Amino acid sequence: MATASHRQSVISRALDYLRDLARRREFALALGTGNLKARNANTGLGILWWVLNPLLLGAVYYLVFGVIFPGRRPDNFLVYLLSGMFVFHFTSQSMTGGANSIISNAKLLANLRFPRLILPISALIEAASGFLVSLGLLVSIAVITGQASITHRILYLPVVIGVHLLFNLGLGAMTARLAVPFRDINNLIPYINRIWLYLSPIIWPLSFLDDAEPWVRTAIRLNPMYDFIGLYRSALLGSPIIADHVIGAVAAALVVGFLGIGLFVKYEGHMVRYL
Repeated sequence: MATASHRQSVISRALDYLRDLARRREFALALGTGNLKARNANTGLGILWWVLNPLLLGAVYYLVFGVIFPGRRPDNFLVYLLSGMFVFHFTSQSMTGGANSIISNAKLLANLRFPRLILPISALIEAASGFLVSLGLLVSIAVITGQASITHRILYLPVVIGVHLLFNLGLGAMTARLAVPFRDINNLIPYINRIWLYLSPIIWPLSFLDDAEPWVRTAIRLNPMYDFIGLYRSALLGSPIIADHVIGAVAAALVVGFLGIGLFVKYEGHMVRYL
């Protein structure tokens, strides 16, 4: 009986928290878009740098691995490379933004009462705004270069983005949770992202796994970005949809999303004491 009562209490608090978030959705949107504009206000190209950063990094990798040292690579290597870079950059920026969202808004936390999850959500909105623009650019490049064909699978794109948003919010909430008591996490994230980049099918072709050791194949296929990038390439570039990618991406989004959000909400009442 007590267990059922406790379960109802938890569900009731969760629903109240969600309603509180919904009431402040305009605040989250204004904070996210405002940060996006402010971050690039002193540059000539402004928010275009959000798209240019992964695009220029992709150009460097294309020069090195597509021109100078081509080796084994897909025929549509430019679009293959950029699709992976844009998707990975979205996740990377969500992690970094989540880690910075609490520290950079310390005064806001000390003076206003609101669900703290709004801050990682605003960081996600900031990252997602640039990502959506980059997807439009990717489709344009694919059509102009003729390296990929846009098919009916593009209709799956909103679902893929929705699952990816939950995954990224979980990561952002997790890094936000860790960044408050452990400030050094901000210095570690770039190195974590760099290792994660090389373990994802962005620079190297999938045929690389044919000659890899069994444990390497297993480790890479357990990488969530392996599944997310595969789904985006299916939706945007017309490649076949693989069931394992769907299962892996959904599982990763549910586990990371709810775990990250749950840990953040449980801890958010104690954040101010560390700021």
